[in-house]
Formats: sequence, C-alpha cells, structure tokens
Amino acid sequence: MYVRKPKLALIQEVAKKVWFLNPLPRPINWLVGLIGYLFEPLVLKLYRNVFFMTASMSAREDIIKMGIDTEKITVIPHGVTLPKKAVKSEKEKIKTITYLGILSKDKGIEDAIKCFQILASRTNYQFWVIGQGETKTYEEKIKKLAKSLGNKIIFWGFVSQQRKFELLAKSHILINPSIHEGWGLVNIEANCVGTPVVACNSAGLVDSVRNGESGAIVENNTPEELAKAVVSILDDERNYNALIRGSTMWADKFSWSESKQKSLDLVNRIIKNEI
Repeated sequence: MYVRKPKLALIQEVAKKVWFLNPLPRPINWLVGLIGYLFEPLVLKLYRNVFFMTASMSAREDIIKMGIDTEKITVIPHGVTLPKKAVKSEKEKIKTITYLGILSKDKGIEDAIKCFQILASRTNYQFWVIGQGETKTYEEKIKKLAKSLGNKIIFWGFVSQQRKFELLAKSHILINPSIHEGWGLVNIEANCVGTPVVACNSAGLVDSVRNGESGAIVENNTPEELAKAVVSILDDERNYNALIRGSTMWADKFSWSESKQKSLDLVNRIIKNEI
C-alpha cells in the first residue's frame, strides 16, 4: 500500500480451514478461526498486483482461488538440508512406522495415533513420534491417547537435525496425515534417507509424495486407509524395495542451490520489469 519499490510475496500456504484448528480454548478458537477464515482472502487481495513465489502447485491453486492472477505466481520447490554426517540406512529389526512434525490437530497427529492403534494388532510393528506438542496440554492429551500402545510407541520429542535423519533412516515408513500443507518437506527428508511415505490426499502432500514411486497417497483420509496402505507396502517386499529406490531418486531432485538460483532469477526479472 505504501512501498513503491518492486515487491515479491513469499507464501508457504493458504491456511483456509486450518484456521479452525488453532489451539486456543473454546469458544475463542472458533471466533479466531472464523475471523482468520473470512479475512484471509480479503488480505491476500490487497496483494493482487504483487508477484508471488510459493513451493507447490497445490499452494498455487489455493492462491489463485484467493483472487491472485495466475501469471503472477511462480512455483519454486524447496530444497532439503541434509545432515552433516552420513546416516546409515539400516532399518530397525521391528517394522517401524514414524510420525514426524509438530503435535497439532492440523498435522493429523490424532489420526496417526489411531493408525498406530489399528496396526498394533500386528506383533512385529513399533511406532515412533518425533516432535513436540503445539502446547504442553495437547502433548499430554496425545500421550494419553496413545497409552494403549504401551511400549510399542516411543515419543522422541524434539530432536537435533542429525538425530532426526538417523531416526528417519531407521524407520520403515513415515506416515503424514496432515490435512493441509504448502509442500510437505518432511516427506522429502524421509525419502532422502530411503524411507517411503504414506500420506493423506491433501494439498501439498500430493506434490511432495509421488504415488507409487516415493510412497503412497491414500484415497480417503482416514486412519484405516493409512494403516491399510502401510500393511500393503510392507507385506510386499519387492514393491517396498522399489519404493526405497524411488524415494532416494525423487529426493535427489531437490536442492537448495537450485532453488536459490531460481529464486534469484525471479527476483532479478521482477527488478528489471521483465515479467
């Protein structure tokens, strides 16, 4: 509204219904959610004459629906920051299904726990949760929800970058039940150490997971479908090994050096008024 120099808007994702999953107590959470949901498109329209950069085609489509011209949006995928030390890719002896991310409703941690509970009937499965709660109260709720899993589940909490990749490399499958993402970087992080991903059919996840190549996208976003996909993959050793190879090949396509160069090219074109 007041800066006259060339501008570039960087947006990770459009929040949409995620507004209603904020951790505030009722009924404040609904009030804040409603305000955010109604005002988000109005705020974005203030930038309709500004160029946008985002990380996925899903995010691009959401921005278009908010009233931004297609020609003003450039998609530049994220790279992945690899661990400083090499990570051994040996899997755990027990089939290990992992959730990585903040423990919050919009990331789908409750569905992850329900998925684990469905899989728990199989004696050769164990479950890891990497990440801390959005709030301490919510984290305690999740741990209480998972109490029936006993010693089959480990909550690792917040871990270092190096430890994160070590745990991902030892895991057999990462599940991602998030309801909405701008990209889904954790999927690429898992893939780069040879761990396929089973993900919900959600914005962002359909961009960062190649169905049948780096993992699987479920048709229906339910814990039952996630569990079914996990079993299907791990019961077929030939297919699982193919997904491991496909995962690393897919992850190799993303680097920060390439993303950086594309970003700089976009900035320079905007400055020179070439687009």
